[in-house]
Amino acid sequence: MNKKLTALALAVTMAAGAAMAGCSGDSSATTGGTGASGGGTTKQDEGSGKKEISISILERGQCPAEEGTMEDNRWVNWINENSPVKVNWVPVPRTESVAKINALFASDSAPDLVWEFGKTFMDSLIQQGVIQPVDEYIEQYSTEYKAYLEKHPELVPYLTGDDGKMYAMTSARTPLGVANHGIWIRQDWLDNLGLQTPTTTNELYDVAYKFTKNDPDKNGVDDTFGLSFNYNFLSIMKTLFGQPDGNMEVIDGQLRDWVGTDEYAQCFDMLKKMYNEGIIDPEYITDTNFERQRELVVTGKAGIWLSGYNMESEWRELKKNVPEAVFIPLEPVAGPKGKGGLYQEPPANKIICMNRNAKDPEACLEFIDWMLKEGWKGPTYGTEGVHYKMVDGIPQKTDVEKNKRELNYATEYAIVSGEVINDIGKYIAITSAQDELSQEYAKLRTLGLDTAMKNKFRRDIPYLPASELSSKYNSDFFSIQNSIEAKMISDPSYSVAEGITEIESEKKGLGFDDVMKERQEWYEKNKDLFN
Repeated sequence: MNKKLTALALAVTMAAGAAMAGCSGDSSATTGGTGASGGGTTKQDEGSGKKEISISILERGQCPAEEGTMEDNRWVNWINENSPVKVNWVPVPRTESVAKINALFASDSAPDLVWEFGKTFMDSLIQQGVIQPVDEYIEQYSTEYKAYLEKHPELVPYLTGDDGKMYAMTSARTPLGVANHGIWIRQDWLDNLGLQTPTTTNELYDVAYKFTKNDPDKNGVDDTFGLSFNYNFLSIMKTLFGQPDGNMEVIDGQLRDWVGTDEYAQCFDMLKKMYNEGIIDPEYITDTNFERQRELVVTGKAGIWLSGYNMESEWRELKKNVPEAVFIPLEPVAGPKGKGGLYQEPPANKIICMNRNAKDPEACLEFIDWMLKEGWKGPTYGTEGVHYKMVDGIPQKTDVEKNKRELNYATEYAIVSGEVINDIGKYIAITSAQDELSQEYAKLRTLGLDTAMKNKFRRDIPYLPASELSSKYNSDFFSIQNSIEAKMISDPSYSVAEGITEIESEKKGLGFDDVMKERQEWYEKNKDLFN
C-alpha cells in the first residue's frame, strides 16, 4: 500500500472531522450545500417517505421500448424499492454527456450527483464553480465508502482538486476494466513462414514486412498486409517507443514533453517506412472509421492487429471466414529504451461529483454507501434464478437473450461497485456463454487480459494539471499534432525531421514554455501525492 497516499487519506479524514466538530444543529431534515446557492428543505417521496436525490445516467440508446426508458424501468424501480433513498435519474446522451451536463448546470437544473469517466471532468466542474467538496460529508455521513477509500488510497489523487480538497467519489476498476489496448498476431502465418514471435520493434517491422511480401496465407496472390489497426493505432505504436501517459515524462525530477524526442522520431521513421513499403494499407488515411482495417482482419488479410485486449467480434468473424486462422495476443515488444506496457485505464472508475446546490448531501452519501455495499449487484448481474445462477460463487448468465433485453442497459446505474474478481480465468469462463466456441474464446480472452496486464503502463504522473492554460494548450495542440503526424507518415515529400521542426514551432506559438513552467510548478507542489 502507498504510505503517502494512506497518510493523505488520513489527513483528509482528520481535517474533515475537525471542521465538522464546529457544526451544530439537526441535519436530518435540512442539509445545505457549501456553494453559494446551497441549502433548502430535503425533498421526500410522498409514497415511500424516503428522501429523494437526483443522479445523471448515460443514455446509450440501449434500453428496449418494452423495458421503458432510462428514467423509468425495472432497475430504476428495483433501486428505489431497495435503496434507503429514492433516486430520480436524469439521462444525458453518451455522445455529448459533458456538454449536456454543462448545459444543465448553466440552467441551474443539474442533478445532485453527476458523473463521467476521467479526472478532467471533475477538474472542469471545479473551474466552473458548480460542484462542492465532499470530504466533510464522507467523514460525517459515510461508513461504507469512508472505509472503502481507506482501503484504496490509490484512488485519492483522482478525486482531489488543486486546493487539496476531495471533490468526487469513485470505486476501483477490476482488471477487466483496467486493461485496454492490445496487440494480436497470426500464429499460423508465423508458422507458415518459419518466423519467430517478434520481441523488439525492429523484429516487429521485419515480421510485418514478411507478412506483406512473402504470401503468408499461401494463396499465390499479393493481397496481405503486415499491419492493420483500429483507433488505438498511433497510441500503441508510440507506447512501444516509450510514450508515457499524457506525453509527460519525469527525467531527474523535471517534466519533459515526449513529443519531439529521439524516440518519438524513431517511431515515425518506422511508421513512414511501413507506409512506403505497403505494410500499412495506403487507404488508411481516408478510412476514418477503420472499417476497412477491420475488414482486412476478419477476412484474413492482416497479420498483426493493433486494437484492444478483447477482440471477440473480430475473432468470431475471422473463425467463420478463415477457420484455420490462429490469432494470439502479442506482448508489447521492446523499443529503443526497453519494454513497457500498453495503455491501461487509471484505477478510478466513474468520477461522481456533487452539485454545489445539492439539498441533501447526507442522502447522497446514504445512497453511495448502499450502492457500494450491495446495491451494485442488481443492475450488474440481475436477479438470481432469472438472469443468473451462482456457479462456484460466480454469477453465470442463464439466458443470454433475456439478459440482453432486460439487463445490458442497466449496468451503469451501479455508479459505484464493490465487485472484486479474484480468479480472472475462472470468472471469464463461467460468465461467458457455455457453448464450445464461446469457451474457446474465453480462454483466448483470458490470455489477452493476462498479456495486456503483464507489463505496467507508463504513467510518470497520474494526470495533467487542470488549469485553464494547460487545458487550452492541449485542446489547441491536439488537432495540429494529428495533422502533422498524418503528413509525416503518408507524404513522401515531407520528412519526419521536417514534421518535428513544425511541431516544435507550433508548440512555441501556443505558449508551450509557459505551459511547461506551470506544469513543473504544479508537479513540485503535488509530487508527493504521486509517488
